[in-house]
Amino acid sequence: MKEGNFVPKDTSFDALVGGLGLEVLRPSARPVLYLLPAPRPLLSPEGALLLFRPQEGLYRYRNAAGFLLPEPDPELLAFAEREGLGFALYPPWLKRESLERALALRLFALAPGMALAGLLDLFLKLPERALLEVLHQATGLALAHVAPWGEVLGFAGPVPARHPKEPGTGRGWVALEAGEGLLVAYGEEEDLLRAWGLLEVAARLLRLRARERSVERMQEETLGGALLEGLILGEADPERLFAFGFVEGVEWVLALVEPPAVLGRHRLAEERRREATLELRRRVGAYLDRLGVPYLLTARGNRVAAMWQVHNPRREAERLLQALPPGSRLGYSAVHAGGEVQEAYREALIALKAARPGEALSFAGLDPVAFVLLQQSPEDLKALVERFLPLPPKLLRTLEVYMESATLEEAARALHIHPNTLRYRLKRVEERIGPLSAPETLARVHLALRARSLLVG
Repeated sequence: MKEGNFVPKDTSFDALVGGLGLEVLRPSARPVLYLLPAPRPLLSPEGALLLFRPQEGLYRYRNAAGFLLPEPDPELLAFAEREGLGFALYPPWLKRESLERALALRLFALAPGMALAGLLDLFLKLPERALLEVLHQATGLALAHVAPWGEVLGFAGPVPARHPKEPGTGRGWVALEAGEGLLVAYGEEEDLLRAWGLLEVAARLLRLRARERSVERMQEETLGGALLEGLILGEADPERLFAFGFVEGVEWVLALVEPPAVLGRHRLAEERRREATLELRRRVGAYLDRLGVPYLLTARGNRVAAMWQVHNPRREAERLLQALPPGSRLGYSAVHAGGEVQEAYREALIALKAARPGEALSFAGLDPVAFVLLQQSPEDLKALVERFLPLPPKLLRTLEVYMESATLEEAARALHIHPNTLRYRLKRVEERIGPLSAPETLARVHLALRARSLLVG
């Protein structure tokens, strides 16, 4: 092949429509990227071949490739002449389904790579929900973009009420990791297999967009993080919150989140802790950004501190926890409406210390026993446990389950043992710590078990 002789196949309006032998009233060299059989308000019509007569204003269709209709339309023809669109007719007796199939086959037969390049260019320009609409039309699959905390960020087509929570495949669905959540497609197995490549492209584009948003957020959050750090240390004026969108008198909370523990003190462990904190900050920022409320965010050691204006503190904190890596824990302050950031930070720290892995705990919901115990040092708590729970692991587990159960039979079922076996074990427990029917024994046991849970957490 001589240099300069290679020319990609033509995907223009004229090549696509004229190649099928249809009557062209107004030629156009505009490329056709995809077919649009019916109006879709959220979808950009750029590069679309329109198979319908728009009922609303024509201006939004000025970037389309052209019109293909069963009968002439003077107004549309004049619009096409003025804006440079193509206009062609197909026989009225031809079924729409047959026409669409023939056009789609010819479009990808002309230049599948060029059509895909055009589709990729379109994907990059479209807002997220419109992207799902285009993908739905291109594949025929129902689609949903699901956030890590379970919220449906966008959908196209008839999707079910519940969606997968992890990437994978199932009967009638495919879930792909898509940055801030999952891209889930629903349909017949053969349709899912046929569209797999396009779904992967869309998922990667969503991941790319998520990373771009993450970088932009971190740049925007730098000043807010410096302010939050100053407020926690008592070195900044709370009135500066107004510059970050916080409205006077509107309630807010401060939360501390901690990733799952990484064991070890070697360099690799330190690097993993650093990466875990960065990932934690990214996910917290993504959730609060989607929540659409004023917020401040900063990292403190291996923890992330976040302050935001709330509507439903408990629900928002629990959803935030769902957006974090499994095993993370979260403690948040009571609701405040003034500038008591230092007080809120202390509350969040106490709640975080009491929270177990995978739990979001409010300072307002903290039980009094835990509050008192958290004022003690870990060494004191350990001494308390050793003094009042001098039991081997099996008996200690038996006592824990018994104290959490409503009846002896319920505890036996939870331990998978016979009630008589449980009675025997409890008798051995009482020989070591005293009768469980005595109020003072129960008080000591409750205190020691709570201290133990705080140490383990």
